[in-house]
Amino acid sequence: MTKLGSSWSLGFFHRASLAEGYRKSTIDTGISMLRGFLSFLEREGIRDIREVSRGNIVSYLEEARGTYSMRTLISLLVVLRRFFTLLMRNSKILIYPMENLNLREHDDGRRKEHLTPEEADRFLESIDIYQRLGLRDRALFELIYSSALRASEASNSLIGDLHLKTRRLLIRGGKNGEDRVVPITEISAHYLELYLPPGAQDSRPLFLSSNNTKLLRHGINDRFHYWARRSKVEREGLSVHS
Repeated sequence: MTKLGSSWSLGFFHRASLAEGYRKSTIDTGISMLRGFLSFLEREGIRDIREVSRGNIVSYLEEARGTYSMRTLISLLVVLRRFFTLLMRNSKILIYPMENLNLREHDDGRRKEHLTPEEADRFLESIDIYQRLGLRDRALFELIYSSALRASEASNSLIGDLHLKTRRLLIRGGKNGEDRVVPITEISAHYLELYLPPGAQDSRPLFLSSNNTKLLRHGINDRFHYWARRSKVEREGLSVHS
């Protein structure tokens, strides 16, 4: 029997999603998220998608919780549900492992605050691109939220990693030290194009501080709280990954 491994799973997800009528950008984002799950399965010694249990998925979500924001975790859960639903619909698996599985059951009890979609829009719209550093911040946070980046990944990105024509960004040494390519939305690409100076060297950090050095993670967090206060969404427990 042919193993339904990572390569097969990614190809199946792409083909089945196209057949279901999903947009290319949605499929690309799903594939990017699915790769992380499949890498986790390989580390766990699971080489066939038919061997995946509910426990495997719970373990992955618990691991991902330590890295990603709740907003990204919800998107990840949506992708996994779609993937296993497509597998069931195409008779590739017999048991649906995500029945009644949600993120609440893995809550560690700590108080976490998250931006609502309306608050996220208000936060982004509050960034004054005509203010000093404002254009950089709009490009930065549009990218972080639309492409589900961690602050450290945005901080470590170089101009040479960005491909505006194809709307792709190479993330080097992300989670588990693995490289990955993430899609960029049209509006994110628009602000990046406005922000970046023409002729900048590929080796230059994508986002610079006010001192023209790499914008560090704590600097990104500081700017998040600055604009959160300006947009009146700031509250205890809120972070850049909210």
